[in-house]
Amino acid sequence: MNWIKSYSVYFVLCIYAVLALLTIVSFRGTGDAGDSILHFLFAKSAPDHPELFFNHWAKPVFVFLASPFAQLGFLGMKLFNVLVMMFTILLTYRVAERLELKNSIVTAFVIICSPLVFTLTFSGLTEPLFALFSILGLYLIVKEKLLLSCIVISFLPFIRSEGLIILSVFGLYLLYKKEWKMIPWLIFGHLAYSLAGAYSHGDLFWVITKIPYANAGSPYGSGGLFHFVEQLLYVIGIPIYILFAIGVLTLFWRLIRKQFQAELHILVLMGFGVFFVAHSLFWYLGIFNSMGLNRVLIGVIPFIAIISLVGFNTLTEDLLKNKNTPRRIVQAVLVVLVVVFPFTSNPAAIQWDRDLSLSQDQEVAIEAGNYTYYHLGADHRFIYVHPYLSEILNVDHFDPEQRVELSIEVLNSLQTGDVIIWENWFSVVERGVTKESLDAHPQLEFISSFSGEDRGRIIEYAVYQVPE
Repeated sequence: MNWIKSYSVYFVLCIYAVLALLTIVSFRGTGDAGDSILHFLFAKSAPDHPELFFNHWAKPVFVFLASPFAQLGFLGMKLFNVLVMMFTILLTYRVAERLELKNSIVTAFVIICSPLVFTLTFSGLTEPLFALFSILGLYLIVKEKLLLSCIVISFLPFIRSEGLIILSVFGLYLLYKKEWKMIPWLIFGHLAYSLAGAYSHGDLFWVITKIPYANAGSPYGSGGLFHFVEQLLYVIGIPIYILFAIGVLTLFWRLIRKQFQAELHILVLMGFGVFFVAHSLFWYLGIFNSMGLNRVLIGVIPFIAIISLVGFNTLTEDLLKNKNTPRRIVQAVLVVLVVVFPFTSNPAAIQWDRDLSLSQDQEVAIEAGNYTYYHLGADHRFIYVHPYLSEILNVDHFDPEQRVELSIEVLNSLQTGDVIIWENWFSVVERGVTKESLDAHPQLEFISSFSGEDRGRIIEYAVYQVPE
């Protein structure tokens, strides 16, 4: 029976691959209509605009690795993140094994069956790749390959900016282990990209000076200090949330009993804890452009899975020690609860049509974009903010001859024939351009408007043109 245990993770991965492919075929969704699309456009256009490989917001490592897949369209983007998540699942399982945690296969079920993790895998977002690099760094440490681990972790900030948080935790681990010579390697990624992108930016220190979130404010406001405590429930679902909470308590109890395990307590528990607290404070204080998005927690899903496994083992291996039959029954019940939960009607479960289909905002964007394309033609310079319009209009998002970002400044330098597509989210929140300002603009002619509603939010699009 040992061979079954050895290959169980591959069996689970095969099931996941089939489920993922069925999801890709059955649903057209893109994860979200903003960042997911924009990251895809950066990766898709990078071969034509090499400077995009060194764009701090787009995340250089993500653009580099995702670009070949993005050439296949958004389908390729989904396939990229599915492959990323499969490697994340495998490495998390291997780390749990190396940490001598029983029932390591449970980590695979935790990652696959976490509702938000599953749905946002089919997107162009960077969180899945962040999760992969985080667990790869941990895997290399438990394999005693410290140099390679440091190099991998050093590139985390170029996948997501909060990689600096995880990088710092790995630095603390090296201090604890007195691996002084390894610590400088944690800046390898910064040095490599500083040199690689210096010509493109004309600035050797662009990795510092061009950080997009290095400001003490946010246009998105702020929220409660315990916002992410609640939102974690919607990321991983109720059964895993309970296992995770028990796992956290167990690990703290082991600290009290002086059962300290550096990899588990520093890299996993503290890695998650510092990341979680940091994002809670960013949102509470309204800093670093935080939007309070729960999806950021996907980046540490491997740590969540390992902690949840600790909770799983506490309920079964510890509380039911030497009680084989009851233990196996409870383990089976817990796994079934984890697997079934995403398919329930619970608000924290997957809402399949809503979460995996195009949003109402995108449907209205398609209506506005198609109308514009077929009634005004494509031989114009388009001006808009919403990134999804670039896919609808089939224009190069980064070619200023084809498309320009809508802004108050651009409205002062319009050209004959320019077509403006305004909508009431990105145009207003990101660029401060209101519909009233366009209606009152002396050069613009109103063409048409489109509207919809999504969970109480009114969606508005309006098309304008500078008459020829």
